Amino acid sequence: KIMSSKLSVVMRGPVLLLLQAVYGLNYGVEILAMRRARERLLHPVAVFRTPASTDSAAVEQAARANEDIMSPSEYAEATRAAALRYLTEQGAHSSRAGSDGYQEACFLEQLWGTHQIPTVPAEAAADPTRVLATVYEIGGPLTAVLSTSVSKQLPLIPHVGIRCYGVEYFYSDHIESRTVPVMEEMLRDRPQVTLDLGPVKLTEAELQAEIGNLEPQWEAKDYHVFDKNCVHFADALATCICSGDQGLPRPLLQGVLDVSERMLDSLPEWRRKLGRRVMNEVTRLVVVSWGRASQSKKEQVADGLGLQRGK
Repeated sequence: KIMSSKLSVVMRGPVLLLLQAVYGLNYGVEILAMRRARERLLHPVAVFRTPASTDSAAVEQAARANEDIMSPSEYAEATRAAALRYLTEQGAHSSRAGSDGYQEACFLEQLWGTHQIPTVPAEAAADPTRVLATVYEIGGPLTAVLSTSVSKQLPLIPHVGIRCYGVEYFYSDHIESRTVPVMEEMLRDRPQVTLDLGPVKLTEAELQAEIGNLEPQWEAKDYHVFDKNCVHFADALATCICSGDQGLPRPLLQGVLDVSERMLDSLPEWRRKLGRRVMNEVTRLVVVSWGRASQSKKEQVADGLGLQRGK
């Protein structure tokens, strides 16, 4: 009973989060995802194995935390200050053209130390050869649930998509590619901000070839809630395709990465170890189930807009 109680505390946040928060799924789709995840948990033939990277990543993260010689709250403040300094000195966008407004999101103050950033300049937003990164808050009220579970206030539950040539690329149970209007419709109610990362260095055909090269490394079996999720994929893809190989600015990306990589750093050691194993296994099952259960809704949105379905 004691172990069951511990598992419940660790699992409750991410399971509810992924079933109810992602992509504004309706209740029926959420229940379907939950049922599929539950079936995979109950039948050994469908149970995933924990990736070999889990233990090494945990050791690396612990080493980084020790090197910081800071408490979790001090580290978060230092990361936030670095992000604000970058925004002040470099700006939010690669383009130096003026913006005609501001983007606001509930997570910006805690994440980057500001309540707003400029909108993407109109010229860059209209240019299909620019690489844009959109950071979404997909947790809604469940972000508070997960924050309670891990004993720290999380700024957001992040999802990041990379846009180029009119398509948004992101990682769920595989590398998905959906037209930008479809994703705007799917996630229009989610708090979000978009960054201009600069011109793409690949042709559209070369970009598709690069996605093909990445696909074997980003399959359902590779998903890891802490160390290999949609944020890590966005970082990897942006680095591959942006001119100058700069990708997402590290001072802005770090706080987003830390939501998962340092999610458990305020917990006692026994809960960190248990949390890494249990939360990853359950979350990966739900992500895969959600990806398949939500596919029809994405296709319906694309059909309604008269656009290609993507994959």
